[in-house]
Amino acid sequence: MSTFLYVFRELLGAIRARSALSFLLTGLLLFLFLAAVGTFFLIVPSNAAREGGSAAAPLEALHVGLSPRLSSASIDGLYLEIREREDVKRIEFRFAQELDPEATGGLFAIEPAAAIAADDLAELTLYLGSLNGVTDIVEVRASAEANASPLPLAARIGLLLVIVLAAAGSFWSARRGYRELLQTFAGEIRTMRLSGTAERTLFSLLMAFGVLVGLLAGLMLLVVLTLLHYVAAAQATPSAWIEGLRSGGRVFGVSLGNLFLGLLLGALVGLLGTSLIHSREFDPLP
Repeated sequence: MSTFLYVFRELLGAIRARSALSFLLTGLLLFLFLAAVGTFFLIVPSNAAREGGSAAAPLEALHVGLSPRLSSASIDGLYLEIREREDVKRIEFRFAQELDPEATGGLFAIEPAAAIAADDLAELTLYLGSLNGVTDIVEVRASAEANASPLPLAARIGLLLVIVLAAAGSFWSARRGYRELLQTFAGEIRTMRLSGTAERTLFSLLMAFGVLVGLLAGLMLLVVLTLLHYVAAAQATPSAWIEGLRSGGRVFGVSLGNLFLGLLLGALVGLLGTSLIHSREFDPLP
């Protein structure tokens, strides 16, 4: 193990400006690849978008938030009072946690009468807002699907292009970097082969270097996502673009998954480097 570490340190010492720039570009492209992949899992509809929908879309229901201080008797009284209105088709009581795990209390899911006019809706909303114990009223419209993608089609296509181009560019850059590095390290490779060093040791060195590059890209993304998580958590009015970043569990899961993906890509980069040492210039007796 000590011999491997010594030779690996010598390999790192053989890095020069041109190879360093190539590997730096490789790391940045791997970071871009991982960031684009993570975006698909981090950009989710915000709670407001899921409940509010578009004002031009058909109204499906009104979610009337209730104060957690209301007693069961008070909630029953409000339920019966609202149910008697002619502009209310159906009313259900739900716990607020069903829609938002961090919410407290309960809410009424009210389905207005069919084809309710704008003036009638305004009157119903005004009436509900005047009731004692009502905290907020949210319009739920037909376009606000919980599984609707917040990313436009053009954005999704763009991210896919970024993923493909970043992967291709990272392998191209890594190949150039390995070629420069191995030319500098060619003498040591010939010496190792003359001394009877197993080929798998050379392969392990280059694979370890590639894994190191992928690991650094994954760790860099982990740090960036952690910082963005704290920034997003401080936002008072989250949007679809930062709602996923507000969830610590989602950020941790995406960061961990991308860390393993970075290691896998780094291993592929290292495998690409091992394919270059079969050249005749690395033969012990040219």
